[in-house]
Parts: sequence; structure tokens; C-alpha cells
Amino acid sequence: MRKRTISKEVVFEGTGLHTGESSKLRVIPSDKGKIMFYKGTHSFPAHYSFVKETKRGVVLGDGSFLVFTAEHLLSALNGMGIESADIVFEKGTEPPALDGSSLLFSEKLLEAGLSETQHESVAITPSHFEYSTHRASFTLKDSPEDIITYYVDFPPPIGKQVYQAPLYNPDFYLKNIAPARTFIFYHEIERVKKMGLAKGGTPDNTIIFTRDGIYKGQLRFKDEPVRHKILDFIGDAALLGKRIKGSIFIKKAGHTEHIEFIRKLEEEHGI
Repeated sequence: MRKRTISKEVVFEGTGLHTGESSKLRVIPSDKGKIMFYKGTHSFPAHYSFVKETKRGVVLGDGSFLVFTAEHLLSALNGMGIESADIVFEKGTEPPALDGSSLLFSEKLLEAGLSETQHESVAITPSHFEYSTHRASFTLKDSPEDIITYYVDFPPPIGKQVYQAPLYNPDFYLKNIAPARTFIFYHEIERVKKMGLAKGGTPDNTIIFTRDGIYKGQLRFKDEPVRHKILDFIGDAALLGKRIKGSIFIKKAGHTEHIEFIRKLEEEHGI
């Protein structure tokens, strides 16, 4: 199976979720066989070795520039089966938040069409692999299907949620994962803003949970938070540069654990 790219250029504009800066970027067809970030004359690949920070999102960089909150755009690319593309920032260094999900990214990438590159897709296929921390755990097993099962346990009103999804099924991703929006608890907002984050966050691009429910609007799915965690993982997994084969179970993880999981998976089973 050959790696895919898009057939024509796509442009996204808006405001960055954490930087609050105006953003304009172009996603351009590429036959390089990898996803690359560009800003002016500088560039670096979308790879976990370039991760600089994982607080409330993934920040990548190589010393010349940083890319903030890359996971939603990367999730759309990975979810649509796109493994080769150039992401060129014309304004800002953070993809626009849009509606807080990857739906609009995914729809426009799909509209652009897909085409094959000259590069073969590579997969990591361990028969069994586990990784755990004091709070999170990952178990990857050999399976005839490539699927992800994610378990979360948040305070009310979210509580315990479990959701299972195919890892590489664009139709399923577009309908069931891409629309799931990022979220935060109301009592966290002040602390997150003191960290210099969420400068572009609004109730229109972030689900805000209060003790009694939702600050504004309605959920798109009753289990939207766990679906968004799968969205995030699919985006973080794009930084592996390879497909993950098998059935993976993830419990109570975040970006930090996602990145460490793919790092250790590559170290032990990469080729």
C-alpha cells in the first residue's frame, strides 16, 4: 500500500486555540512520503522527536520556529489516510481552532481528493506491547482488525466513558470521531490562562463543562469527550510516521503519555 497525499492545495484560516493569534496555513500535495511543517525558509518533519511541550496540546519545533496545537490537523490527516503533505504557515504558527474538532479540516482535505505517492506505507506490528505510568496504561495486541478502545474517567458530569473505533477508516472517522470537540472544566480555565494558554478559546470552539452540565450549547455525542481523546491520539500517532497495526487499549492518558507510548513503541519495535 502506497502512502497518500492530497490532490490539490487546501487553505485554512482562523484563530489559534492557545496562542490566540491569527492563523493562515496551506496544506500542499507532497511526494516526500512524510508530513512537513514550513515557516519562511525553515522546515522540520512532523515527528515525535521534535515534540517540545505537551501541556494541553502538542508543541513541535526545531529551534527555528514552533508549531502549537498540531494534533487536530494531524488527526484529520491521519484519519483521512494522508501520510504525505507539506503544511506551510503563512500567518501564525498554530493551526486555527475552527470549531474545536477536526471536522472542518477533514472535510476540506477529503474535498481536495487523495492520490498515491511513490512511497510505501510502513507499519509497526508487535504481537504484544505494553506501556504504563502511574495513571495511564496502553496495551497493543495482535489483531485481525486495527482498532482503538479508549477509557476515560473524569469528574462529573463526564464520568467514566469507553469508546471503540477503527484506527484507519476515513468514513467512520469523519462521522464519529472528527466532530468531537476539545473540552475543559470551567474551574480549570483561570489556571490554564495563567499558563499562557487558551488565549483563543471560546465556548464556540471548546466544550466547557460545569458541575451541572455544559456552559453553552449541546454535546454532539453523549460520549463526546472520549471520542475527542481518540481524535487526539490519532493526531499524536501521526508523529510516529508509521501505521500502528493491531488492537490498542488506552486508559486515562493524555498527550504526554501518547507521545511517550509511540516513542517507546518505535524504540522497541521500529524498523
